[in-house]
Amino acid sequence: MPTEMFFHFFKSFTDGAKANLNIKAEGTNEHHKIEAIFKAFAKAIKVAVKRDADKMILPSTKGVL
Repeated sequence: MPTEMFFHFFKSFTDGAKANLNIKAEGTNEHHKIEAIFKAFAKAIKVAVKRDADKMILPSTKGVL
């Protein structure tokens, strides 16, 4: 995927999911920054959609924040 499509991918994802996303990476190698961002994004999504095995519900911050 061309690095020019990086912003478009996450913009399309957040628009479709109606979600906010904050991304920040520092360094000099664009390839390594993008790779790290995708790995962190995948881990965050995994946690966000993990269901509680006992209740079979998605996690929520409703009433907590």
